Amino acid sequence: MIVTLALLSALAFGGGVAFEARAAVEVPVEHAGRPSLLVRLAHRPLWLIGLLANIAGFGLQAAALHRGSLVVVQPLLTTSLLFTLLIIAVWTRSALTRSQWSAILLVVFGLAIFLGVSSPDGSSAATADAKSWLLCTVAVVTILIATVTAGLRASGTSRAALLAIAAGTSDAYMATLAKAFSRSLDHGIWAVFRTWTPYAVVAGGVTALVFISTAYQAGRPTVTLPIITVLDPIVAAMIGLTLYNEHLRFGGMRGPAIVLAVAGMVTGLLILTRDDAVAAEVVPDVLAAEPT
Repeated sequence: MIVTLALLSALAFGGGVAFEARAAVEVPVEHAGRPSLLVRLAHRPLWLIGLLANIAGFGLQAAALHRGSLVVVQPLLTTSLLFTLLIIAVWTRSALTRSQWSAILLVVFGLAIFLGVSSPDGSSAATADAKSWLLCTVAVVTILIATVTAGLRASGTSRAALLAIAAGTSDAYMATLAKAFSRSLDHGIWAVFRTWTPYAVVAGGVTALVFISTAYQAGRPTVTLPIITVLDPIVAAMIGLTLYNEHLRFGGMRGPAIVLAVAGMVTGLLILTRDDAVAAEVVPDVLAAEPT
């Protein structure tokens, strides 16, 4: 059930990106980086459908994380990129290239081997004491401050890479908060508002959205997209292993097999996200343009 919910979430997120990308390319480029961009998009049914798909994706992600572990759910969510490509290919009636299919197979097989060999905890209690939350939050905030400060002072590729690190890290931390929020629902829909989790989710979600949008506005989608796509599940898994005491099994030949599986998965994601055509589809020019 956890895997099914995670894959459904990835499908919803992938569809959301595809719909939003199709709507965004129709907005004049002079609105890039301006509040008028969101205003114009809000009047486009296609973009609103994409937004609803993303909301549904978050709901499914929270449901998967309710019992599922971060080391399982977040890697599965990387398949949202594959769903985006397949949906766009059907929409535009354009066949995927041999390189793209090879990359997709690398991701799928790498992910399957990783989950099969490492035997990660399927479930996670999402419980951590105040000290652990404080240390985790301080570490994440330190990374965000350092990368955003340096990124805003830099230019070109360095700017895009640094802002992408901030975006990927904040998105991973958002998944951590979503898991804590989902477990708070055990006490009832109204009781959850007496806890800190819903407010942290809203704050974390807005922060992640700002950082992701800022990274894409750096104008280097073939730099920002691969960093965000790869860094998100890695950071989320690290938080799951340390904060929530989730486990992977590395004994015997599992270790080398896990390394090869992760390497194959990362290679496939990098091939896809470094492809100019793919980056142009997933991150439209109107969103990737330098602010004017």
